[in-house]
Amino acid sequence: MKILFTLLLFVLTVSSHSQIKDTTLNIDLNFDREEEKISCSYNEGTLEFTLKINNAIVNEKFMDSYDCAVEIIDINKNDNLKEVLVKGYGNSDQSDMYFYQYIDGQIVPCGHLPSNFGIEVTGNSKITEHAWMGFWTAKLKYDFDTKNKTISKINEEFYDVNQECEVKSPFKLLVRRDDNSETAVTLSPKTKLTIIKADISPVCKYE
Repeated sequence: MKILFTLLLFVLTVSSHSQIKDTTLNIDLNFDREEEKISCSYNEGTLEFTLKINNAIVNEKFMDSYDCAVEIIDINKNDNLKEVLVKGYGNSDQSDMYFYQYIDGQIVPCGHLPSNFGIEVTGNSKITEHAWMGFWTAKLKYDFDTKNKTISKINEEFYDVNQECEVKSPFKLLVRRDDNSETAVTLSPKTKLTIIKADISPVCKYE
């Protein structure tokens, strides 16, 4: 009985600790030639993570995540600051992203991108986000304001698609982006076409 109790206690202990995931890095975040000690603990059960940089701590919670990762990026090469990116991986491996900087011994939040399939940065203050649109990937662009620590979406009229497809059910192509527009052509089933660009606004604009 004592052996069984000990084994049960061991299993419960391992199970509870297995929900906590830790990441530790040592990187210079502000170009002062001194490495910061960066650690991030993630609790799968509560979806909460704790980011610690040297002695500064910040707590946050993912919307949905089964795993967590930390990356160091440099959105603006002219501000002498690197960003700590904390990513949570949720349904279909979409990422929930929180951005932070380390300034004067404090962790400063710099924005949140809640659902995407990855980002690209080139150091020019712009972020390109990959967003799944059902059968193609949109590249959404954002501007990072290093002074105000904000991320703002740059709205575009059209987004590149370049996706080949085949018509399943007849539908109309209109002359204008207007529900009252005349029809240019009605496409028949099995017609092959290439979608070049898309307007992803909720309601097409009138012209």
